[in-house]
Amino acid sequence: MPTSIAGGGDQTPCADLKGVRVLVVEDQWHVANALKLLLEIEGMVVDGPASTAADALRLAAEQKPELAVVDINLKGKMAYGLIDQLRDQEVRIVVVSGYAVLPQLTEKVVAVLQKPVNGQQLLGALRRALSR
Repeated sequence: MPTSIAGGGDQTPCADLKGVRVLVVEDQWHVANALKLLLEIEGMVVDGPASTAADALRLAAEQKPELAVVDINLKGKMAYGLIDQLRDQEVRIVVVSGYAVLPQLTEKVVAVLQKPVNGQQLLGALRRALSR
């Protein structure tokens, strides 16, 4: 399934995201690399990408991110436990998923974005997460 993560036309780093530490958790390397590039262009400090929950938790413990972008399905395993543990560490979470409906996440995360997600949707969700 193709995933579009292209940003907008303006490549100037956004002041409200600049310097913010974000953990990227995605098991498809091309999607993970696109996410990382988009977030770095916005001036964010990117931890990862991590492709497993264990790697994500290790990075979160070491780097203390403010935000996380998490794919809900990591190598065939659902990331609900990871999301709970990140929330316990006060990390604000934006989920990206190929699944249409994930109602059990509505209270735990800032946003659930359906793949393919575009860069402006993701950046908007991250800005909302920071304001919470």
